[in-house]
Formats: sequence, C-alpha cells, structure tokens
Amino acid sequence: MLPNVITSIRIVASPGLVMLALADQPIWLIVLAVVLVFTEWLDGFLARLMHTTSELGARLDTVADAIFYSSMLAATVLFRPNLMLQESVWMSAAVGSYAVNWIASWVKFRRLPSYHTWAAKGVWGVVGVGIISLLSGFNPWPFRIAMLCVLLTNLEAIGITLTLTECKVDVPSLWHARNTHSPTEKTPPTPEKNESQR
Repeated sequence: MLPNVITSIRIVASPGLVMLALADQPIWLIVLAVVLVFTEWLDGFLARLMHTTSELGARLDTVADAIFYSSMLAATVLFRPNLMLQESVWMSAAVGSYAVNWIASWVKFRRLPSYHTWAAKGVWGVVGVGIISLLSGFNPWPFRIAMLCVLLTNLEAIGITLTLTECKVDVPSLWHARNTHSPTEKTPPTPEKNESQR
C-alpha cells in the first residue's frame, strides 16, 4: 500500500538527518526535516483517502515517528550542542513524556501506543516550524512552544492508556477513549421483577 511505502521511506530517511548534521550541511538538514514532517501528514491523508487504514499501518507509523524524533534529536545535538544545552529543560520535558507514554502502554498492554490522536497529528506542523526556527538560529520560542505541545500531546496519550481496558489504535482523543467500551464491559440490563416476585 502506498501509505505504508511512504511511512517506510520516512523510517529509512530519518537517520540521514544525523549524517547531514555530521557533514555540517544545515540547509539540507532543514530541507530533509521538512520533507519528513510532510510525509507524516501525507501517509495518514492517503490512507484515509484510499480507505487503506490498518493496524499494521498504525504500528509502522509509530516506529517511523520514534526513529524520526530520535534522529532529529541526535542531529540537533550534533549540529548545535550549546543551543541544545540551553534548551535542555524544554527538550527533556518532551522526550521524558514520550518515554513515559511508551512505558505506560508497554506495561499495561505489552504494546507500544499507536493512538494517532488529533493532537498528535496537529503537533507535527508545530514541531516542523520549531525545528526550522531553532536550527536556523532565528528564535528559540517556536521550538519551546513545539516542545510544550509535544508534552501536552503525550500527557493525553498517557491518559488514553490509563483509560482504555484493551489496546486500540487510532484513538482520536481522550474523550473518545472515555466513551469507548469493549463488549465485555457492558453491563447487561437488569430484568424487571414482575408483580408476583415483589
């Protein structure tokens, strides 16, 4: 399926961010980062358009996200180590919440989370702007706002994990998780007593 091919390309291409940082190629580093952020939106859009959404695609997308974020973090540290030290609190909050999100899902369901919430889909654009702003030396605040958005998105995902009773993929929001019940959770109706039993 085309969406899964695009997701796989993001998995293969993400380590290129580290290579470009080592080669001191800031322009190409930013270009590749923007392209990879765009593919995150594109694969999901095509999957919905072509009606090919699947659990495999959702899981593959989770792996792609992890590799991209890890590669982007490593590339930024290599390219601007002093700046990353300055932004370490914001970065630690985002990365730490991401780790807690994964650990919570693994402990409860023995699987990594693949919720793809509305917030997670929207935060990619914010992260893209933040990365470009930081790497170009323009202003650190877009990056800080992006890290705050990542933190809030991960907190919602943790809330979804704590709310669900079984592992699910593509849960749009915490509200949807709270209103999703598995069949085993439904309480059967209590039969009414007839007059002779009263």
